Amino acid sequence: MSFSPYHFGRLLCCLFCLFALALPQPLARAGVMALGDFSVGEEREVGEQLLTIVRREFKLLDDPDIVQYIRGLGGSMVETAGPRFFDYHFFVINSREVNAFAAPSGLIFFHSGLIELMDNENEFVGVIAHEVGHVASRHFASRLEKTAKTNIASMAVLLAGIAMGGGPVSEALIAGSMAAGVSMQLQFSRQDEEESDRRAFKWMQEQGRDPAAMVGMLGELRRMERIRGGTIPPYLLTHPEPGKRMGYVQEMLLFSAKGSYRPVDEFPFQRLKKRLMALTGSPESLMPYYRTRIATAQADDPETAMARYGLALLYQATADFDQAEAEMRRVIAIHPDRPMLQVDLGVIFFEAGRYDEALPLFRAVAEKEPENGYAGFYLARTLEQLGQRREAEALYEKLLPLLPDYPKLFYRLGNIKAGEGKSSESYYYLGNFYWLEGDMALARRHLSQAVTEAGETDPQTRAKAEELLERIKRIEKNMK
Repeated sequence: MSFSPYHFGRLLCCLFCLFALALPQPLARAGVMALGDFSVGEEREVGEQLLTIVRREFKLLDDPDIVQYIRGLGGSMVETAGPRFFDYHFFVINSREVNAFAAPSGLIFFHSGLIELMDNENEFVGVIAHEVGHVASRHFASRLEKTAKTNIASMAVLLAGIAMGGGPVSEALIAGSMAAGVSMQLQFSRQDEEESDRRAFKWMQEQGRDPAAMVGMLGELRRMERIRGGTIPPYLLTHPEPGKRMGYVQEMLLFSAKGSYRPVDEFPFQRLKKRLMALTGSPESLMPYYRTRIATAQADDPETAMARYGLALLYQATADFDQAEAEMRRVIAIHPDRPMLQVDLGVIFFEAGRYDEALPLFRAVAEKEPENGYAGFYLARTLEQLGQRREAEALYEKLLPLLPDYPKLFYRLGNIKAGEGKSSESYYYLGNFYWLEGDMALARRHLSQAVTEAGETDPQTRAKAEELLERIKRIEKNMK
């Protein structure tokens, strides 16, 4: 079962319903959601349930280089925004649709299609700042207060429709429930949108970024709408009235003090776009596009280098490793000072089974940039393939604080611990893997086994497994 991006607004309503069903029984018996006092703690609970469903229903693009780049931009904007109610978390969803949305408790999601549409990093940062603005202003809490008289039975009907994952019966349940009206009330108002845009504008200026990129971003969305023949991108459905938004952003540009904005190094963003396109697109359609770009552009044009980079990734995806290496080396010749390209070349060698050639590339970057999770993870994987499991294990464990939500990291540790006969730790790490993959049943099974295997001999693993197990059980109880 999977949801389309167009169902996500309804998915949010589902989670608000879950919160309603978890209210104290006197309120539940009254059939009313008492959300006028919707607290930060309650918003965190809703966000936790939301993330659980997202992990189950969507594919997240969570490779270390993608996660750390997005987290870096997002974290910088959060710091600029000032004091906060929540710890923010940023995710990229594998979807060619153009969408981004903030959710309760500091969860912010970007569809890969939206990132691919942006021309430059400042346009993407404008989207990030806008979504941070919604969270910082607690617009979800104010929207929820407007649903104070919603009947729980109607919300339950909506939940049943969402649970069916679309189709005629699901749509009929959703449309027939009173909660369909609540969905409209939960949409951000014009005032919400303007407040978020004005905050985003101010924060971009404080970072030395040109806020005119916000107009460019909205213009891209409007152009896409015209190209599609009137089909509105999901982003414009959840963030309405782009024309008016462009108008007051342009007004702010006209009347704000003119500052000097710092130049932006576009390489990391352009690399990210090509990575996402390789992960979500079809090599058959993308290869001709890149070849045409290379043939028609100047050799020293930055776009030529990025087209070659994209082509290298596509050759790698189709297991044509010799061609992938040749293109990547051409890109490195143009950008010899970019450590991430050395890691990219190492990944080509790794996937080709050339571990001895991959190892020095990963090690050089990991030693120079200890916080580089992309280099560190592939260094550990290469060491594991070469039989140096102890060193790999130590490195995986060192990466846990850097990549706390990366399922593959927990999977690798689970396998290594199993090979060492450390069954309680193995079950614990594999339980985390399934939890992050959205499979709560297998997560519970492995965590329960971790508790059993740990017994009294491994109290630390037992305590961690019990803590996560209780968290999962609490979420499952509230979702019933």
